[in-house]
Amino acid sequence: MQRTDRAAASVVAGIAAGAFTLSYEALRRVYLESTGNHDLSVVYPLIVEGFVTVAVWVAYRLRDYGWKATAYPWLLAGAFFSYSLWSNSLPDTVPAPVIRGVPSLAVPLAVHLFTHLVKRREPARTELVELVDWDQDDEEPLSDGPWPDWELPPVKAEQPRIFEAVPAAAHVSTDAGPLIRTWARRHGYDVKDTGRIPEAVIKAFTKAHSDELVNA
Repeated sequence: MQRTDRAAASVVAGIAAGAFTLSYEALRRVYLESTGNHDLSVVYPLIVEGFVTVAVWVAYRLRDYGWKATAYPWLLAGAFFSYSLWSNSLPDTVPAPVIRGVPSLAVPLAVHLFTHLVKRREPARTELVELVDWDQDDEEPLSDGPWPDWELPPVKAEQPRIFEAVPAAAHVSTDAGPLIRTWARRHGYDVKDTGRIPEAVIKAFTKAHSDELVNA
């Protein structure tokens, strides 16, 4: 904030404080004349002037949502401001039922004003999230739920069965050499009578007898 802006803000704050002090005393006197309850008279001006302040603040928060969103808070701010102006200018003409009914009227209007603020802001926030174009290289948005929506990786169609994926050495005993050689020659494999049996032959033998080896 620049120096001129700070000076202007100080002047505005001073004017608002002085005006609130004068209006506060006038509204308190109006309330005393209608009910005579001195202990509660200090609260009455806060209700009236406070409602005007909150309504203006809601209108300011909804300034980016169009005039339809700000019309309602400005209407309420204008209504309570008009009542404050009436009580300050012509206090003797304000009926006692109106004075006593203002606090009861301010309660539901304040609650409805808050719901109006929440209702207007929530859809816009949802639309903003949906309009974001997430790139593949960017991080994915977090889920609103208590747990992330994790997905299992896709299973490849050519993925072998569990027993087929086990190494052949885990199934074949060292005493099965003659049996493997006999089976290999019967199925067209060229194996020697001695020495190491080729790994391809062992894998083929294991695959052909996987069910028998596992159940053994």
